[in-house]
Amino acid sequence: METENGETTKKPEEAKISSPDQTLPPEEPIVLKKLYPEAKQDLDALFPEPPMKKLLKDLARTRRKNERFLKRINLGEISSEEEDESG
Repeated sequence: METENGETTKKPEEAKISSPDQTLPPEEPIVLKKLYPEAKQDLDALFPEPPMKKLLKDLARTRRKNERFLKRINLGEISSEEEDESG
C-alpha cells in the first residue's frame, strides 16, 4: 500500500510472514556421494552449485517414490492374476 508521501507500507499479512519466529532451521549440506553411492565420479566436485545439488536430491527422491509405486502396482497385478487362475 502507498501513503500520500509515496512510501510503501506492509500489509498486516506481510508482517506475519516475515516474523522471526517463522524462520526455518539451517539446512544440512547436500552430499551427493550419499545419494548416489554407485556413481563412478565425485558428483560433489562435478556439481558444486547448491541449486544443482538440490535438483539431484529431488531427482533421487522422485526415483525412490516411483520405484515404490511400481512395486505396489506389480504386487497388485500378481495378486489379481493368482485370483483369476484359481477362480
